[in-house]
Amino acid sequence: MIDLESVLDMRSDFTYQAYADLLDAALDAGYEFVTVREYLGGGSLPEQFIVLRHDVDRKPWNALQMAQIESVRDVPSTYYVRAIDKTFKPDLLTELEALGHEVGYHYESMDVADGDVEAAHENFERNLQRFRRLADIDTVCMHGNPLSAHDNRDMWVEGAPDCEDYDLEGEAYLSMDFEDVTYFSDTGRTWRDGALKVKDHTMGEGDKTIQVDSTWELIGLLRDGEIDRACLLTHPNRWAGSAAELTAERAKDGAINAFKYGLHYAPIDLADDAGDDSAEPNVG
Repeated sequence: MIDLESVLDMRSDFTYQAYADLLDAALDAGYEFVTVREYLGGGSLPEQFIVLRHDVDRKPWNALQMAQIESVRDVPSTYYVRAIDKTFKPDLLTELEALGHEVGYHYESMDVADGDVEAAHENFERNLQRFRRLADIDTVCMHGNPLSAHDNRDMWVEGAPDCEDYDLEGEAYLSMDFEDVTYFSDTGRTWRDGALKVKDHTMGEGDKTIQVDSTWELIGLLRDGEIDRACLLTHPNRWAGSAAELTAERAKDGAINAFKYGLHYAPIDLADDAGDDSAEPNVG
């Protein structure tokens, strides 16, 4: 009989061990860690740093596991949590802050409002107030769902309220300088940019010349000092602490990625799915 846990060795990617190895490699290489709040706050920044950002789309327990891995290393990060029932857990928000991390609102208001900007801001303000009853919210970040016809960043149009009107430092996609900070995301179970990043892309940045596929390649990049400043996005539900969970997430990502390739090369009308919280939430 095969021992499933024996399959989950130190070389398995998208595991808690791989994430711990990534943090350790960055620390050993001399990187400092800053939150999105600290990056946007206008204070002085280290010469060499990493902004860790997490989008909590589902599996809030996984987010807490990763937060604890960071906390024992005195590594701060930013967790953007969706307002849906499966992720908006008061105990999660307070525990994340207690561990020394920033909590932010992972908004999807244009999806919920089906593209109506005024209704989107009403939804945004209502949920932001819910979050602020539990945590200090200074930055926000959009949730990108390729099943939706809308891009949630489109709520920030001219004439509509902006982040300053909500007493926010900024929006993680729109306010960071991605000519200064190199952006890597685990969307699609790869760190490489491409068709799998349907809406998970920065806006207005210069050309990105460095690409990696695996966490091990990213570790090598940091150890070699090839970049001075980076922003790393993870989705905690994609990372696993057991072989069974890792196998399940690989299968799920494989199915989602097949859909994304089809969406990229043969676009279809998805307007009817906009704002549907019953749709698979971790496709961004």
